[in-house]
Amino acid sequence: MFTNTSSCHHNLPSKTASIAKVTAYLLILVVSTLGNLLVILVVVRNQRLRSAVINQMIASMAVADLLTSLFNMTVEIWIYSKEATGHQVVWFEGVMGVVLCKVIVFVQGISLACSVLTLAAIAVNRFFAVFFPLKMGFGKSASTVVICLIWLASSATVSPMLYAMKVIKVDGNLQCVEQWTPVFDGESSKKTYTLLLLTLLYASPLGIITVLYTAVVRKVWRRQVPGNITSPNKQLELVTKKRVLRMLITVVIVFGLCWFPYYTYLILTFVVYGPENCSPPTSVVFVGLFLGHANSAINPCIYAIFNKEYRSSLMAVNRACLPSLPGSRVPRTLNQGLVKLTQLGTGNLTIREQANSLAD
Repeated sequence: MFTNTSSCHHNLPSKTASIAKVTAYLLILVVSTLGNLLVILVVVRNQRLRSAVINQMIASMAVADLLTSLFNMTVEIWIYSKEATGHQVVWFEGVMGVVLCKVIVFVQGISLACSVLTLAAIAVNRFFAVFFPLKMGFGKSASTVVICLIWLASSATVSPMLYAMKVIKVDGNLQCVEQWTPVFDGESSKKTYTLLLLTLLYASPLGIITVLYTAVVRKVWRRQVPGNITSPNKQLELVTKKRVLRMLITVVIVFGLCWFPYYTYLILTFVVYGPENCSPPTSVVFVGLFLGHANSAINPCIYAIFNKEYRSSLMAVNRACLPSLPGSRVPRTLNQGLVKLTQLGTGNLTIREQANSLAD
């Protein structure tokens, strides 16, 4: 959320449009908050899920998405609520206003960086699990180190915004804006940093992920289970391979599509347009940022759609939190089913061993 300080003025949004924006943000706020809390709770409570590297990284992404819900979506709702009631959006005064200005943008950057770097780490893990099955990708202890490094790298990459975001007066009112002066040159620093973010946190990771998953898909769909293959065994491996890959690839595609409009807006604002030109209309800003924030609400839905163990665990959480209804049917427990989310390098595991393994 950057304030436009150019001399151009766009038409103010109508009250109806502002109410629609508030409603849309409230919807994704509720879905994102509840969905990511449930994902974290399910992984923490379920030892089988918690022991898998992919699920540990998914929980880490859920934490990042939850931060986006609590810090960024709430601020957007406040802004559009002000517009809907006909009040001018004026930033908070004092030390708290400065802290919020810096922290809100910093948290959004960390969440975005953590998500894309985690997706890249998962792709690397799947690549090694398929092409080097004896090593099985990251170990459980190594995954903790990788997750910590991802958060540290994300914080380091976004930390310049703690300096650049400032509360200054624009047309007599306090606004939270990106301003690199006096230490750096204002316009060139904006362009350089925007291009850096586009390269490090979008284009390069998605390019690497695309190459790795292309190789994994080609390898997995061509490989046969060694030894004497029975029909149930073959069926199990095909189902589990497709489920893992479909879920992971869907998460990556959705991430790329959701954040593409916002990065396009950043390029147009800080690279294509100069201080003497008009920035994109406010509707473009809304669509870009809303779709990026909506990604935090979509991810938990993807996990539930593609992963039976997440759905079963969510049912278990609901049964624990809600009173049982007379005559209600209890769903099958996790241990009653054979088809599970398994790793993409199962080797010579038996059908029962494959069914009891996770995407590790």
